[in-house]
Amino acid sequence: MEKMIYRKIELENNHTLVLLDLSRKITPDAYVVIMKANIEIKIEKELFFDDPLSDFKFQDILAKLGDKVVYEYKIERNFIMDKDKERVFEALVKTFLDNLGQYVAKPNFPGKFILKKYKDRIKKLDKKV
Repeated sequence: MEKMIYRKIELENNHTLVLLDLSRKITPDAYVVIMKANIEIKIEKELFFDDPLSDFKFQDILAKLGDKVVYEYKIERNFIMDKDKERVFEALVKTFLDNLGQYVAKPNFPGKFILKKYKDRIKKLDKKV
């Protein structure tokens, strides 16, 4: 996994954005170029400063999600010629950072992301009943 890490960026919200190059050769001279972004978020009560949680709700979030969640974003381009691979990958990174980089760096992003994952999990559990 270490060799696939393209870049690590320390965000202003005290989390680390990890950009990965998951590209792979699909023919002798072509690639599928894959850029993946990850942020591992440890679930801590301090992340919910916008909308403080009761102890009960916080404990329920931990029970449903565990002690961390991972934000993931993946984008790929298929059949990129060998000579264009690096340029295409760097363009994917630039597009992600230009469009979503500011958003994931916001101080309230980790708390809001955790709440979204929590709501999604509850919906999924409700469907099973």
